[in-house]
Amino acid sequence: MKEIKTIIVGIVVAAIAIDSVSGQNLCIKNVNIINVENGQANTEMDVYIHAGIISKISKSTYKKKDYKNFTVIEGTGKYLLPGFIDTHAHVAMGPIGFSFVDGQPILKLTPIDDLPKISAELLIKHGITTTRDPGGRTDLTVKVKNDVASGKIKGPEFFVAGGILDTAAFENLVSKVKTKEDIIKEIRTQKAAGVDYIKLYTSLNPQQIKAGIDEAHRLDLGTISHLHTTSWTEASKLGIDNIVHIIPGNESYLPEQHRETYRKDALMGAIGFYKWFEYVDLESSEIVELIQTLKKNNTSIDPTLIVFHVAFFGNTKNYTANSMLNELPVELVDNWKSSFNFNLGWTNKHFDEAQKTWPKVQKFVRKLYHEGILLTAGTDANNPWIVPGDSFHKELALLADCGLSNAEVLEIATLNGAKLLKKEDQIGTIEKGKEADLVLLNSNPLENILNSRDIKMTFLNGVVVD
Repeated sequence: MKEIKTIIVGIVVAAIAIDSVSGQNLCIKNVNIINVENGQANTEMDVYIHAGIISKISKSTYKKKDYKNFTVIEGTGKYLLPGFIDTHAHVAMGPIGFSFVDGQPILKLTPIDDLPKISAELLIKHGITTTRDPGGRTDLTVKVKNDVASGKIKGPEFFVAGGILDTAAFENLVSKVKTKEDIIKEIRTQKAAGVDYIKLYTSLNPQQIKAGIDEAHRLDLGTISHLHTTSWTEASKLGIDNIVHIIPGNESYLPEQHRETYRKDALMGAIGFYKWFEYVDLESSEIVELIQTLKKNNTSIDPTLIVFHVAFFGNTKNYTANSMLNELPVELVDNWKSSFNFNLGWTNKHFDEAQKTWPKVQKFVRKLYHEGILLTAGTDANNPWIVPGDSFHKELALLADCGLSNAEVLEIATLNGAKLLKKEDQIGTIEKGKEADLVLLNSNPLENILNSRDIKMTFLNGVVVD
């Protein structure tokens, strides 16, 4: 019994020691550092952290005097990465249904009060130290950003958009606009509320997209777009910063003989997602021009492969039977089971057709990457079957399945996210002077991308996350 008490006391003392000084003086000793820029592991290194900043990186000395004023964390045999960055996680979500206004059905999202806290904790639990929320009800997205910053809830650092600008109503998700004046007024309101980004949505035409971009940039806000009416090429020429989702969706990229059919397919919701890839010629002049335009204008793409993989392969139960769903509020998962998901009503024929197009999705990702388009790792978390944190590592595996190397995927998951957020001078790599947002893994992710899940410890601003 005495031995057991001694062990317990030792554990408590160690925990208190780490908690009390981890934000001040830490040394991760004799660790393998993953350089995400060159895909190499620097072995037997010491990483010193002071006041949340990496103060020194050196070859491990094994001399006790070098660690005298530091709490030492043993890194032997382990792998240190920059903290992961999820560039597409919605936290202000909830069940989706219909309400009626003047007899007309309007999509309605009913926010779940504790979902932001649950989401933030799941993200940090999975090694994600920085997150971009690309849209939700403005007061809710700004609140989670502020609650994390103040320490009220535990989670990654958040950068957020507010209500998504669109011409169609969607209660508690969309800020409905029509005129240029509407767009400018809404952007100014969101800026005053504390957002970092403006999200421009599918039904906006090029003139409306331009008004949004111009006002957002005038106010030093980044711009995110989920496009359909306006093409990727048009939006890139207008100066959009970032486009989300791998499916361009606009009919102008398709062979002329398929455009009329696709217009009808697009009215069928997610069926239009795979039909676009069924019809598109990825070697066409339209796609060549698109990629050249993205490259010229430094327009980045957030593919969110998982949201489409979930839909296209929804008959396999790989996602619907995920035990991690138990971490989410029951009413959210029940909504996905009963009335809201992206393949609702699909038959085996739809799934077969969708799955046959997946190699073209992968080819498009490869083409964008090898043409030098900045890709990031986002998930569309808290949409059907997409669990925050857990889905991020699935996204990395899907990127690797596209034919990208593990090293390339790790760069996408860290440094590219930092570049998207324009924070690469602070996060995204392990360098002296940068924030100590780090993930310590038990096994090498360069050998197997699934090892990104094998997390020993996460550091947020030099503090060990419990």
